[in-house]
Amino acid sequence: MSNTPQLLTVKEVQSRLGWSRATIYRHMSAGQFPKPRRLSSGSVRWDQRDIEELIRIGTDAWKRQSEPVL
Repeated sequence: MSNTPQLLTVKEVQSRLGWSRATIYRHMSAGQFPKPRRLSSGSVRWDQRDIEELIRIGTDAWKRQSEPVL
């Protein structure tokens, strides 16, 4: 089994979540969504494991786990 992460396009993320592109980017701006990996100037992908975790715990929990601990 490969350790290479499965990378998802925005359309694949939209399909899994049932969200619009604007909703994804709004949650990203609010810190409630995983940041994508930039592959090139016009290409980004999300790690499938991050999206699965987001589905499992929800956006509010994602924000709490992403906040730095002081």
